[in-house]
Amino acid sequence: MPEGTPSLVEMTAIVIAVGILAQVLADRVRLPSIVFLLIFGVLVGPDVLGIVDPREFGAGLRAIVTIAVAVILFEGGLQLRLVDVAAVGNSVRNLVTVGVAVTVACAGVTAHYLVGMPWSVAFLFGAIVSVTGPTVIQPLLDRVRVKRRVDTVLRGEGILIDPVGAILAVVVLELIVTADASVWTGLLEFAKRMAAGAAVGLAGGWLLGRLLRARRLFPEELKNLVVLAWVIALFAAADAIAGEAGLAAVVLAGMAVGRESIPRHHQLRRFKSELSVLFISILFILLSAFLRLETLASVGWSGVAVVAVLMLVVRPLGILLSTWRSALTWRERLFLMWISPRGVVAISLASFIALQIGEGAPEFVEAGLTPADGDALLALVFLTIAITVLVQGLTADPISRLLGVHAESSHRAVIVGANEIARALGSRLLHYDWEPVLVDSNSVRTSLARRRGLATVTGNAVDRSTLEEAGVADAAALIGVTPNQEINFLAARLAVDEYHVPAVYPLLVALEEGAHEELVEDMGGHLAFGRRIDVARWNYDLRHGKAVLKVIELGPDAPRGPIQALGLPDEVVPILVVDGRDAVIARAGLVVGPGQRIEVFVRQGVDLDPFGTVEAVDKAAVAV
Repeated sequence: MPEGTPSLVEMTAIVIAVGILAQVLADRVRLPSIVFLLIFGVLVGPDVLGIVDPREFGAGLRAIVTIAVAVILFEGGLQLRLVDVAAVGNSVRNLVTVGVAVTVACAGVTAHYLVGMPWSVAFLFGAIVSVTGPTVIQPLLDRVRVKRRVDTVLRGEGILIDPVGAILAVVVLELIVTADASVWTGLLEFAKRMAAGAAVGLAGGWLLGRLLRARRLFPEELKNLVVLAWVIALFAAADAIAGEAGLAAVVLAGMAVGRESIPRHHQLRRFKSELSVLFISILFILLSAFLRLETLASVGWSGVAVVAVLMLVVRPLGILLSTWRSALTWRERLFLMWISPRGVVAISLASFIALQIGEGAPEFVEAGLTPADGDALLALVFLTIAITVLVQGLTADPISRLLGVHAESSHRAVIVGANEIARALGSRLLHYDWEPVLVDSNSVRTSLARRRGLATVTGNAVDRSTLEEAGVADAAALIGVTPNQEINFLAARLAVDEYHVPAVYPLLVALEEGAHEELVEDMGGHLAFGRRIDVARWNYDLRHGKAVLKVIELGPDAPRGPIQALGLPDEVVPILVVDGRDAVIARAGLVVGPGQRIEVFVRQGVDLDPFGTVEAVDKAAVAV
């Protein structure tokens, strides 16, 4: 056995143990794990305890980082729900294009004037720190719950921006060391690598999804390992075609697999999520221990000033330009401006580029780059990661609460159906800060819902993959409002049994047999709106203006009791009970009282005055 093997084995064991310890401590004190990973990495590194020196791994360090990043990015693509991204797609797209351009330009100028970096190295620094990445964003958002669309923008940016920034950094480096290269050459090279990664990733992901759907092709106990091997092979194949294209390939492969109707899809996601936690722990410990403190001190307070400009000027400018005319509120934009921690991809790129420059290859010498430039680049990138991770990781929760974007619990509601009733209900839930997703097999109805700004999934509502695409695993409620009460009931049963959704409301159709109120109660659900209704007729009346949505406000003298005690006639259907900004689905037995509001469907000409103060809901806000 080679002499160095025992020390490498010991260091690997220490890295894994310390990384998992950091995760456990973070969970106990309810702080983002990346804070502890960063601190513990420095502690075990050469400058403090001296028990882990990543340089001892030699070229193997890059292999470890590469494989780990590939799995993490694939898992990120797998978790990225297209139904969520569609609602904020323009903002995410702008962040990985306009936002990257703003960061590269502004960070480059800042690094040149504040630290004195040569222009070439300064813009290389800008390209590297343009990435945020799922290695830091996902652990942070798993700990700090924020509103769904804010969460989606940050996760979507982190997952999609990694390959963009990594390929851009490599192209910038090649432009620096290639004397006759032009900007247009660099842009063409960037496009070629992104295209290569996209082609390999989409094709490989689609084929993997098809293979996983085939019955008895792989034993159940081997499916997760088949996926792991496939992901690594895809990454290597794309990288062989074009450098760094593997990052784009695994992200898109994950998204492609996520769209397939794979049996036990949630088990695959859980396995990949657990692997990601392990790899994130290993990577942060290793790469935090990589940088020597004297190198970090070389950039001094001017380096801190660069990071401050990135956080307080460059990021807000990028968010402002990327979310212009979006549906995001100013509070949500302020939170996005604050959250942009850099992660493993940034430090790994900087580490390997610094090593290349330090080796003194002729092309770097001819380009005027010295080992000091490489050290300064690595130090400034690490300082950016350290400050953004620590400051934003520790302040994300209080700032999310201060700005009102914190989500104490899930407010996702899966609505089975996209008819007139469903679209009106979805619009009102959205008004009260719920995150409704409408599921319907009819593409015309889902298209109408999307035009009203509602998230939709086109597919069979009793199919697991369709419900998973709608995010049923994270839902606080499922409401079935189709004219087919069997679909409403079966979707609710599936949501309770398979995904443990805490509240389900299947709608039962008047004068039909089959599912009964007792069956709904037996599974722990509630009859939607507290009564059976003629769904087809109400849809018709809403569509033709024969029924409208109104609000009954209960006065101070209103009795407190179950909603059915109000004696609302059959021509009035309560859909929501609202208290302040809290809205819940109306159901039999729900207690209402003074100061609350009841939103109802009511047929034209019906007098609601005996029940309280009545006002109409703005038609433009209701998707009927």
